[in-house]
Amino acid sequence: MCGGRGCSGAGITTDTPELLRLGERAVLTLADGRVIARVERGADRYETAAREVAVARWLDREGVRVGRPLGGEQPYRVRGTVVTLWEKVDGKWTVPAELAAILARLHRLAPPPLLCLPDLDPFDRTDERIAHAALAPAHKDTLRRIAEQLRGEYEQVRPVLSRCVIHGDANIGNVLATPDGVVLFDLDGVCLGPPEWDLVLTALYRDLGWHTDTEYAAFCDVYGFDVNAWDGYAVFKRIRELRMVSWLAQKAGESPRIDEEIHRRIADLADPSRPRHWHPY
Repeated sequence: MCGGRGCSGAGITTDTPELLRLGERAVLTLADGRVIARVERGADRYETAAREVAVARWLDREGVRVGRPLGGEQPYRVRGTVVTLWEKVDGKWTVPAELAAILARLHRLAPPPLLCLPDLDPFDRTDERIAHAALAPAHKDTLRRIAEQLRGEYEQVRPVLSRCVIHGDANIGNVLATPDGVVLFDLDGVCLGPPEWDLVLTALYRDLGWHTDTEYAAFCDVYGFDVNAWDGYAVFKRIRELRMVSWLAQKAGESPRIDEEIHRRIADLADPSRPRHWHPY
């Protein structure tokens, strides 16, 4: 998948890649596991991929530990899609408090003018995911109705924290603990927006039972703000839930277990009072 110009241009001998993850994009290892290749869904993702590389290099210069792109001009156009190449980082799962610390640092940075970060679009790719998912028409209609309702509610939300650079998908799965510190990954969603957007996922994961109350309290202590106490939390939480469902909907038809999870989540979205028993993916 990453053969040809992309790998050879970076001086990488093409071996048999190993697929690590398939979601918004394919993530593979190359060069005996020393290099990560991120393969986008299509050539229309070139600008986003280029910005991710630029963001990573800027944050690295600022002393924020991030996944580092390989040197040279990136991204590469390969076989009708877009590929970026990154150093492989070996690390371990960490705790929400470590995520809070790196977010607090990120949110204090002023981006260079030439970086041209976009404004937050909380519904980015949601319509596209729903349209292309292998879901029943009734399920798609439900998700579209919820998305339309939440768009109206989002317009009424008033953040209380100052607008800044945000990660866009700040969750515990996008950080790794290494001997040299915590490393932040998946920078394609970095943009300008309310910090509450970065904080809400940890609170949501606590609500889902994926983080403990103690872990969440430590997260709030380190960052210095409890987004759960903010009156816009419920709206941001539901938008995040919608995004999680639309992301998982891309995997519809892969297995009965995933389909069952998707159907459960759609039913929960349609009734906010239903208890959530979601499994992480």
